Amino acid sequence: MAHQTYGLSSLTFGTPTVTGYVIQSHTVSTKPAVIVEVIDEAGNRVHSRYGDITNELSVTALLNGATVPIPGATFAIDSVTYEVLSVDVKRENKGYKTVDIKGKKSENLSLS
Repeated sequence: MAHQTYGLSSLTFGTPTVTGYVIQSHTVSTKPAVIVEVIDEAGNRVHSRYGDITNELSVTALLNGATVPIPGATFAIDSVTYEVLSVDVKRENKGYKTVDIKGKKSENLSLS
């Protein structure tokens, strides 16, 4: 008998909707890529500047008709486009094939 899938097209986790995937979890972390600090003669930090704010995304999803992206491609979630850093495809004996996608969006880098 051929493989049949029911119900996945309307199932999403939280607010992200990504065509071809059923998102099980996602994490977005924000941090600066560059931190510049000024230290006075007593060794105290008196000034800091944070530059190139970077968002890093980690998604775990079930494949639902999507093509797995490759590193260097782009991936959009919650209307934000990320560059794909890595893709891990996981298969289980008694489970469904999942994909882990890691992406990055830098403040000053245009992904067009």
